[in-house]
Amino acid sequence: MKKKHRSLIPLVCFLLLICISTAFSEQFTELRIDPLLLVSLKECRNITSSLGRELYPGWDFQKTPILFYRPNVQELLINFPHQPEGFSEYSGFNPLGNETIYFRNDSTMFTIDDQNTSSEIDSIPVLVVADPFSSMRNQLQDVLTQRSKEFTETWLKSWSFIPSPYDKLTLILHEAFHVYQSKMAPEKSANEMVISQYPLLDPVNNALYVLEGNILKDALLSTEPSVRKEKIKEFTAVRRFRQSLLDSNCVEYENLNEYAEGTAKYVEYKFLKSGEAVEPIREMYYQNGFDGYRGVLPKKFLDRMNNMVNVVAVNDDRFGNKFGSGPLRFKLYELGACQALLLDEVMPEWKEKIFKDGVYLGDMLRQSTAFSEPEMKRYLEQAKSEYKYDDAYLSKLQFEKEGKEYIQKKLDAILQTDQTLVKISYDGFTDKIGIAYTPFGVTQITQKSGIYDMVPIKVRFKEGVELQMRQVIPVLIDREKKLIAFAVATPAGEIQSSSGDKLETSDFVLSTAKMDITRKDKTVEIRLR
Repeated sequence: MKKKHRSLIPLVCFLLLICISTAFSEQFTELRIDPLLLVSLKECRNITSSLGRELYPGWDFQKTPILFYRPNVQELLINFPHQPEGFSEYSGFNPLGNETIYFRNDSTMFTIDDQNTSSEIDSIPVLVVADPFSSMRNQLQDVLTQRSKEFTETWLKSWSFIPSPYDKLTLILHEAFHVYQSKMAPEKSANEMVISQYPLLDPVNNALYVLEGNILKDALLSTEPSVRKEKIKEFTAVRRFRQSLLDSNCVEYENLNEYAEGTAKYVEYKFLKSGEAVEPIREMYYQNGFDGYRGVLPKKFLDRMNNMVNVVAVNDDRFGNKFGSGPLRFKLYELGACQALLLDEVMPEWKEKIFKDGVYLGDMLRQSTAFSEPEMKRYLEQAKSEYKYDDAYLSKLQFEKEGKEYIQKKLDAILQTDQTLVKISYDGFTDKIGIAYTPFGVTQITQKSGIYDMVPIKVRFKEGVELQMRQVIPVLIDREKKLIAFAVATPAGEIQSSSGDKLETSDFVLSTAKMDITRKDKTVEIRLR
C-alpha cells in the first residue's frame, strides 16, 4: 500500500503570508493624523510657488520645517534636515511623494489641543499646526462647556464645527510666515506683560477702534485710488489721535503686534486677493467644501472684510471673553493686515523695511500721505462724523459697564467659591515672578492684577520653585499683594505637602518649596518661605 504524504503547499503558503504580513507591518507606519492635512501642506507649497514674489518677496515656504501633531497621539516632522532623537522615519501613506517624514507616537511636543504656532526642535525653527480633530475637540470643549445653550444650538445647526479647507490653508500660510519672521527679526516682538496695563474697557479707545476698522474696510473695497487715499488720511488721523491718548508702552504693544501678527495675517489676505489664477492640486477636491479658487476667493475676501469690522469693534463674543485680552490681540491681527494691503499700493517697498527695529506699519502708512496738522484735525472730525463716533462711544460706554460687571463675577467665582479656595502668598519670598500663559487668556482686574485662564498656566517663583496648573483653572495673580488664588474641587483636607517639599493634587503641583500651610473651613493658605 502506497504511503500518503501530506502536501507541504498549505504550510508554505501560510508561512509566506506571515512573512508578507510582517514585512507589511514593518514597512508601513500607521497614520494617526488626518491625511488631508498633508494635502493642505502640498497645496500651500503650490500656492506659494505659483504666486512667488507677489505673495511675499524673499520668503521661501518650500524650505519651512513643519510639525503636525495630535496631542499625545502622533506628530509628523516634515522637511527637517535630520532625524531628531525619539523620532522614526515614516513609511506610510504620503501625499508628498518620496519626501522624508519623521514621526513619533504617543508622545508629542505639544500636549494641548489646537496650538498653531512656531517653535524649535534641536534649535531649528519649525511651523507647528494641530491636527484638525485636535482643533475640533478644542472647539467642542469650549462650545459645550462655556457657551450658552442658544449659542451651542446655533453652532451645531449651522455645521460650524466642520473646518473650512480654505481656513486651513490660510492658517498654514500664516503660521509658516512666523517662522520666516523669526529668522529675519528674532528680537522684534511685543512684551505681552503690557496686556495687564492696557485699557481694554476704555470707551474712547474702543469707539475710535470702531472707526479704524470701518475706514480700512471702505478703503480696501473701493475701486477708486483717490478714495483709498482719502480713507488712508482719515485712518491716519484717527489712529494718531487714539494712540496719543495711550501710554507709550501700550502704543508700542499695538505696533509690535500689528507687525508680528498683522503681516502674517496679510499673507492670508494677499492669497485671497491674488490667488484666483492658482490652479489647485487635484487632491484638494477631496477636502470637504473645496470648490477651487476662481470666483470663490473674492467672495471670501469680502467676507473677511465684513468679519474684520466685527472683530475690531468686538461686536460679538466669539472668543469666549470679549472683555479680556483675546479681542485686543485679534483686532491687531486684522488692523495690521489691512494697513499692509494699503501699503502695497502707496509704499510698495514696505516689505524691505518692516523687519528693521522701530519700523511699523502705521508709521509707514502715515509717511505715505504726509499732511499738515490742521488737515489732520479736519480728517479726524470728518471721520468722526462719517462713521458716527458718538453712537460708537455710547455703545462702548455700555460695553465698559457690562465688562466691569463680568469681571467682578469672574473674580467672585474665585474668592467667594463654594469649592476649596487656595491662596499662595509669595510676600517676602520673592519680588518678581515669571508666568507661562497665553496672552489670549488674560482678564484684567487692575494694572497689577489679573485672572489667567484658557491654558494651564505655570508660575515660576525662583529657580526650581514653580506652580504648575494641571487643569485649565482661572488663576488670580495679584502682584501688588504678592498673592495667587484659585478655586479647586479637591477638598481642603487633602491638600498637603509630601516629602521633598512638594505639594501635589490632581489640579496643581507646587514643587521644591518650603511652605507653611494653614486651613480654615474651605480655604487653604500657603506661605512660601
